[in-house]
Amino acid sequence: MSGEGNGKTLREVSASGSHYNIGVSLGKQCKDQALRMQKMLKASVEQMPGMTLEKVLAHTNLTLPLTKEAYPEFVEEVEGYADGTGIGFDLVYASLCDRPFSRGKGCTDIAVNSQWTKDDVVLAAHNEDLEPFHYPDLCITRVTPKDEPGFIAVTYGGIYPTVGMNTAGISLTGNALVQNDTRLGLPKVVPVRKVLSAKGVYDALTWSMPPSRGQSYNNIICDQNGEIYSMEGSATAFDALYGHEGYLVHTNHYLSPRMWRFEDDLHTRMSSIIRYNRASKLFKRHLGQVDLGTFKEVFSDHVGYPESICRHPDPRLGEQDQTMTLFSAVFDLTRKALWVCAGNPCEGEYRKHEL
Repeated sequence: MSGEGNGKTLREVSASGSHYNIGVSLGKQCKDQALRMQKMLKASVEQMPGMTLEKVLAHTNLTLPLTKEAYPEFVEEVEGYADGTGIGFDLVYASLCDRPFSRGKGCTDIAVNSQWTKDDVVLAAHNEDLEPFHYPDLCITRVTPKDEPGFIAVTYGGIYPTVGMNTAGISLTGNALVQNDTRLGLPKVVPVRKVLSAKGVYDALTWSMPPSRGQSYNNIICDQNGEIYSMEGSATAFDALYGHEGYLVHTNHYLSPRMWRFEDDLHTRMSSIIRYNRASKLFKRHLGQVDLGTFKEVFSDHVGYPESICRHPDPRLGEQDQTMTLFSAVFDLTRKALWVCAGNPCEGEYRKHEL
């Protein structure tokens, strides 16, 4: 998809080998981003009355046994990343567990199977919405473990995947939900990373909702056969929403009646409600002819501006409360390709990245 573009691009990094060596390589390539993430963690702690960094580290370390049990290979990656950056493991792990930017800011997602696409392909698409100051921490990461499927993902600091697709034809997209049953448990990043190691949809679904989780994203999982699931989770419950009509739209509030009681405060989800209905309406117009241009149109929409599908900073809010679309991504699971627009899709250009 060509256009005038905004001139923005994302850093690209890659790593292969053992999980530890992958972590070391990513840490060396993304050291500046890792240092910025540590500064954000420390700054967020300073804003919490009665909280200290030592208390945060002690709290997150309580989850480490759960992470080692659920996905020890990821712990090896984090250990390597810590060594590659020269930052202590406890600090790196804490920044992944208690990311100061995991506040349910936004994100809009659409997935569609081949019955509705112009070229008979399976597509999974995502707009990433967070505070603008997180944009420098983004990069496109290619990882090739020696014992798992390789993947391509958009990550924070090279190590925290937010969306991705692997060589087995499994994609992971999704969005944040603000639940009222959060507890001490497995960090949200662990299921996200583990899904990208799945060789089939059964493992992907199972790994997306580990019973020991402390909270959950809405993890949207697709495979190259056109199986589409939105795993709406909280700490203690979940519902698996299936794309019965061949497509699925999701934003940042629970759609399943089974999960409504876990919504923290629907009064704060007005942007999510607008984006969900607007994306559904616009997307349905293209059924049967869905292609990359469809997502360029839908993800650039400004109804409800600035809290629209294509989100822009609201000048009425402070820096910590600002939100904008940091990137837009479209995964082609059939052709194993990723299209990424860095920055707002209303201004940018989608560029192709091969898996």
